[in-house]
Order: sequence, then C-alpha cells, then structure tokens
Amino acid sequence: YLPTGDAKTGIPFLVNSSPEVTYRRVWARNSEDGEHVALDVAFPDDRYHHPGKPVYLILHGLNGGSSEEYVREFVWRRTQENCTCIVMVARGLMDAPVVGWNVFHGARISDIHAASGHVRKALGDRQLLAGVGYSMGAIVLSNYVARSGKDCHLDAAMAISGGLDMREQINFYRSQRLWQPMLAKELRDTFIVGKFDARYRHRLSEENYLELMRSASISDIDTHGVVTYNGFDDLMHYYSEMSAFGDHSICIDRGGREEEALDTCPVGKETDDVAQIGRLSNIAIPLAVVHALDDPLITWRAVANVDPKRMVNSGEG
Repeated sequence: YLPTGDAKTGIPFLVNSSPEVTYRRVWARNSEDGEHVALDVAFPDDRYHHPGKPVYLILHGLNGGSSEEYVREFVWRRTQENCTCIVMVARGLMDAPVVGWNVFHGARISDIHAASGHVRKALGDRQLLAGVGYSMGAIVLSNYVARSGKDCHLDAAMAISGGLDMREQINFYRSQRLWQPMLAKELRDTFIVGKFDARYRHRLSEENYLELMRSASISDIDTHGVVTYNGFDDLMHYYSEMSAFGDHSICIDRGGREEEALDTCPVGKETDDVAQIGRLSNIAIPLAVVHALDDPLITWRAVANVDPKRMVNSGEG
C-alpha cells in the first residue's frame, strides 16, 4: 500500500495501463462566441447507443484529453456496462482548433453548457445525463453546476480531485514547489508556446510575456498569462470566478496572506444566512465532491474550508 499522496498520485501512472478506447469526434457549437467544442464519443462494444442506460459527459484535467489513462479507464468500464461516454476536450487541447481569441481558461462554463445542451437534445426523455470531472475538469464542472442552477443540463455530477474554492491554492506552497513545475512546463510548452504563442505575445506586454516564460508553477502562469490575457483583475479575481464556492467570505487577503483578525471571518461559524454559502446554494442537482486529504496537487482546504454540513444542506441538489 502506498503511504503518501505523492506516491498514490504518481506511481499508479507508471505501473498501470488502461485499455485502448475508440472515439468518434463530433462538434458542438458554443453560441456565446461561435467556437466549437470537440466531443469524443465512445459507444459500447456493440457500437449501439442504449437509450435505457446513463450517458456520461467527462471533463479531463488541465493538460489532458480523451486519451488520458484515467479517462480511458473510466470510459472503458462504463462502456462495458453498455453506457455511452462523451469526453469534452478543453479548448485548444489535443487537435482542437480555436478560431478566435478566446482560448481556454478555467472560469469559462459556456463550453460545458453548450456541450451538455447538445447532448441533452439527443437523449430520451427519461435518460440520465451525468457529468464527471477530474482535477481542472472537476473545477469547471462544479462551477457550472453551481452557477447554472435550475438551468443545468445535467441530471447529476461527480467532481473528483477538483477544488470548490481555488483561492486556497494561493497558499498551497508545497504543490507550487513540487508538482506544479511539471504541469507548468507542459502547459507552457504545448499550449501557450506550441499553439497560441502569437496571441499571447499580442495581448501581453513584453514584461508580462517574459515573466510568463519564466513561470515555474501554475499559479505563476495564471498570474502572468491567463489573468492578463483574459482581462481578470488579478489572481484572486480569476480564482474566485473559477470556483463554485468562490463568492463566499474568505480569510485570505488579495495578496494571498491570511488575515490576522480571524474572529471577524464568518467562514466556519454557525449561521442560517444562505448568502454566506454563495452560489453553492443554487445547486439544483445531486453533486458529489470526492477529494483526498493528502491530495498533493489541490489542497483539501479548497473543498473543506467551511462546515461541510452547511454546504451540503445549502442547495436543492
């Protein structure tokens, strides 16, 4: 048995493999900006869609896609149960093109709203559509469920290893030092420089672009690249907009430091004021959030920085 979160995260990828999965690529148009979302569809072995079985819409991690092993593992197991699985490929990843200037950022929920809406139209009246998100995909999924409320196209959702309040990541220095440099290098080399370098150079100042190239963590890339490129005020603003729980009171100031007067912070105190729960109270479908206490990438505080009972009882889902 592996004793640490680091070992449980890294070693399984090195020693395990997942079955190959055959996908069919289709496209869903996002009417908000005209971009098209890539959807990789996997059918059961008989190649038929079974209207009596659930359909799963899957959101992968930050640098991933439908070929990621954890995605293939889930898809293979569900298709063995005669379920149809659809992987939403994040903008610009794999071979998905972006025509305009709106490249991927974690606070955009219009892509999943468009994708799930198109999928919903193809399902039977009583067929279940469930969302499953991993890491960054889980962050986007939770944010979508919370922000869309009763307009959510999903019937249920499960977020795995994705935070509800990413502002807590600002103080998660261990992740920034150990794990994020690996992710940051791949993100910078393949996504920013590899595909959208000209667009980032156009929108960023020379100083911002230089700092972006020197970024050693995801937080640095977000600060010097994503925030400036997409017009967010600062890193706290971006992480607030990205998070399902990003509009509640938090005891971290704009510079990422904890406030000294913790007794003035409402988080964690007993209250019936739904406003302090924020948009989580809008959730109208069952949402399960699965997160390990020793997750080395996203701190557990991004999920459990308030009384869980208050969070669970805040909405209708």
